[in-house]
Order: sequence, then structure tokens, then C-alpha cells
Amino acid sequence: MRSLTRLTPALIALALAATAGAQNPARPGTPVPTPKPTAAAALSASQRAAVADLFAALKLQQEVQSMPDSMIDGEIARNPGMAPFRDLMVAWLKKYMTWPAMEPQLTQLYASNFTEEELKSMAAFYRSPAGQKAVQKMPEMMQRTAMIGAQLSQPHAEELKKQMSARAEELQKKQEAGAAPGPPPRTTAPPKKP
Repeated sequence: MRSLTRLTPALIALALAATAGAQNPARPGTPVPTPKPTAAAALSASQRAAVADLFAALKLQQEVQSMPDSMIDGEIARNPGMAPFRDLMVAWLKKYMTWPAMEPQLTQLYASNFTEEELKSMAAFYRSPAGQKAVQKMPEMMQRTAMIGAQLSQPHAEELKKQMSARAEELQKKQEAGAAPGPPPRTTAPPKKP
């Protein structure tokens, strides 16, 4: 769990969506969306250095390397039925979520969202005693925050389940109505009324 808090939420969502998609594959013939490549803006050497310095302060490379186990263990905790597939999912994530694959995109992401001065300030903070404590404590704080959220939402889970079930029925009816054959096409003109 500790690695989840230091990576960007979009990265985590992408990886979790991919693992969820592996569990619930689309119907055959359904196109699978692929991410659109984005044009990377040219970064200066000093921007790249500032991002690299922040990543070093966050120990991000080490976190990326340990992330697959943490992510899958978290998913299994929420869905124990996935336990028999743990080794497959971890191996799959480790194959594709590597530091060499992610670092260029993460560098671009950070450089496009923070100024060079902000990156340097963040790196300085994360190297400070308070920053190191934040790096150390944040995973536990995020886990506890998630637990508080789960405790608050759990008593109302049935409400969501009913809403989702109603929506699923509605979508099914729409799909059936669209796929249901209509009246056969007329081959002759209708009779004229006198």
C-alpha cells in the first residue's frame, strides 16, 4: 500500500483499470480503447534534472518497482476471489509497469504540471525531516483515510447496489429495444382510405 500514495492517481487508476479489464474482458468484437499518444513538449536539461531530483527525493523508482505487489494485494483484500490469480496479475504488471517504461512519461507529466522552481521546492521539502516523515507516514494515513471512507459508505452500500441494478436493467431494456426486430418492411403501399 505504501507505494500507492506517492504515484500519480492517474497512473494508479490506469493500472487498476487494466487489471479490472483483465478480469472482465469486453465481449468479443468489442473494440478496446487504446490511449492516444500525446506529443511530448521538449524539456530543458534543467527541467529534466529538477524532475529527476524530485523522483530521487521521493524514491519513486523503488516505489514503482514494488508497486505491483502492493496494488494486487490491495485488490485481493477488496476482492478475495482474485487470490488464485495473484501471481499472474503481479507478473503482468511487473512486465509492463517498469521504471524504464514509466519514467519518461512521468517526467513529462510532472514537468508539464509544475514549474521548475516548484519541482525544486518539492524535492527540498521531501528531503527535509518533515518531508521524509510525510513520505513515511502518508501511506498509512491514506490507508486510514480509505478505511474511514469505507466505514462511512458501507452502511449505504445497498442503496448503491439497488441504483446500479436499476441502471443495469434500464440499459438492458434499451439494448433489447434497439436489437429487437421491428415490424417487417412493407412491400406494397398501404391501401388508401376512402
